[in-house]
Amino acid sequence: MKRRKFATAAGLLVALLVAAVAAASVSAATSSHKAVATKGKGWELKSNHGAAAPHKVASAQFTPSAPHPLGFVGTKGQDLKTLPPNHASILAHDRIPPGKLGPNGNASTQASVSPNATFTPHAHSLPITNAKFDAAAKGLNAYSQDAFGAGYIDTPPDQALAAGNGYVFEAVNNVFQISDQNFGHVTNVEAMEQFWAPAILITGYCSVSDPKAHYDSVTRRWYVTEVAYGPPGCAPGSAVFIAVSASSDPLGVYNIYVMDTSFDGSTCTADGCLADQPLIGMNRNALFISTNSFDWDTPTFNGAQLYIIDSTALAAGFVFPNIVYFDIGNNVPTPEGFIGCGLTLIYPADAYCWYSVQPATTPAGAFSTDRGGTEFFTSALDWFGSVDNRVAVWAVTNTSTISGFFPDMFINYAIAGTESYGFPFTDTPFFSPYAEQPSSGNTPLCDFFIGPFCEPGPIANNDDRMNELKSIKPPSGATHLWSGLNSDALVSDPLGHLHRRSVIAYFDTRPTAWCGPFICDASVYSATSQGYIANWNNDVVFPAIGAPNVCNASCGDRGKIVYTLTGNDHFPSVAVSSVSDAAAPTSIPIALAGQDVLDDFAWYFFGTPRWGDYSAAAVDGHNIFLASEYIQYPSCDDATFVFDPTCGGTRSEFTNWGTGLVKAHV
Repeated sequence: MKRRKFATAAGLLVALLVAAVAAASVSAATSSHKAVATKGKGWELKSNHGAAAPHKVASAQFTPSAPHPLGFVGTKGQDLKTLPPNHASILAHDRIPPGKLGPNGNASTQASVSPNATFTPHAHSLPITNAKFDAAAKGLNAYSQDAFGAGYIDTPPDQALAAGNGYVFEAVNNVFQISDQNFGHVTNVEAMEQFWAPAILITGYCSVSDPKAHYDSVTRRWYVTEVAYGPPGCAPGSAVFIAVSASSDPLGVYNIYVMDTSFDGSTCTADGCLADQPLIGMNRNALFISTNSFDWDTPTFNGAQLYIIDSTALAAGFVFPNIVYFDIGNNVPTPEGFIGCGLTLIYPADAYCWYSVQPATTPAGAFSTDRGGTEFFTSALDWFGSVDNRVAVWAVTNTSTISGFFPDMFINYAIAGTESYGFPFTDTPFFSPYAEQPSSGNTPLCDFFIGPFCEPGPIANNDDRMNELKSIKPPSGATHLWSGLNSDALVSDPLGHLHRRSVIAYFDTRPTAWCGPFICDASVYSATSQGYIANWNNDVVFPAIGAPNVCNASCGDRGKIVYTLTGNDHFPSVAVSSVSDAAAPTSIPIALAGQDVLDDFAWYFFGTPRWGDYSAAAVDGHNIFLASEYIQYPSCDDATFVFDPTCGGTRSEFTNWGTGLVKAHV
């Protein structure tokens, strides 16, 4: 789902021109379409040599941005009493898989359920506590983007985080910064558009979104990705921009690659397709990128697309690294035997379509090297925005061949039976179906847009697609696969009354059987390897799990999970719980307490709240680095806001989101 955005074209062009003057020479990029052949119990993935994607187009280097001058309310050309002039473009960028919508285009509200999971889950209410961690700090915020970005404000932040070699790399829509591992700032903020300027100038795309980042301990390189797109009003189609550092220093030079995704999907009409929400993973051999493909000109959803790229070649700066592309949506039937991807408005058939197939990242020394190198993925199976109790565990094997002249890999999935999870639909008064926040707080933007009796809106809880995945292969035994998602659940209060809340469902799954190179069975690791995080009076949303390669009673059997806590009696806050195969979480420990309510233009202008769309976790040795969205500062009063809409450099004129960073030693 693309972001709500106010764009200032002049500011963007200035940033691009400044960066372009210093950029290296560039050359055209084109897309890659690779062969796939069916074999046995899965699919064989091979490369067509001669295709040319991704293509290295330039080099870039971290260059901190100078802050923009900020003025009185409304001085950016926006009338707070009307929709922004680019509202049509904003709404066009919001895309949701068909199964998360009802037949009339409305959000699903338990319209249908899995035959094996026919009831809304029940979860135990955990107490909310306060906790101290090894380090905790404010990260980026809306002011960072407004003052140092390309001249617009974006929501939600779409958290990205990477850690390694003594540094932490944090990115949001659409700025980034680098700190040491105790969150002391090493750099100021840089606009992502400035960093990507050579690729933007070549492709003609006017928007970037959904940043992801990872430090790879094998190649000792930093990897950063974003989707770039155009319609309406810019170049058609889309691409994934990929930056790879030339050394282990995140402050050094990066090689910039463009991977054209404009016609990846079974139905891409004249303006091509959008490669929404690129998800990244890595093993010893390759960078894995999974996207959701939407046609620009129709409501068609093409499902998940998979790209496997030789990480050794990327690290070496090769112009044309090996790549294998596989259209999961158009080739792999769902467990029910259907392929609904590529169908247009044929409900419910079009709901049977793979979405958000989440690849795994792996801490150093915990790679799965058997079967020629294996990369794992997980994905949810709730096609209809209802309830399900299955998780798909995917495996791509023989990944070591990606560096050879004839890459030859194998992909398949198996079903792990899990606890029930469901579309995160709440029944809280005034906020349903979204997550709740306190009904009072400082809302100067709302006061100007709605009036003096304005009340804050809800917090987005999106849907139950799979969030980040961590893979840890112990010295003996099966690989641990830690993941989590947003869900709903009935949670009992102290008097026994049930409340339908947004909760987090988490899982540690594993492969349990192989049929040659193909995975053919999977399960949760043990009866206590899954659970819920919930509170009867608050909601929790957008989990990310960090699991280190640490051997205690077992290896990879524990970690930390970060998320946003928000509700009736808590401003949006960063919370971090412990998870393990041995015991369920016992509390919701607040690491960074929220200071006010969300005061955001997306709800006031569009009636659609935004938050997330995800948290992030990264592992470096025994340290887990975690990041999630929260409200860093209290907003100022209306009188102050008129003359200083940043409230002293703590928010932007149009929103007040921020991110929180936490370090936990395991």
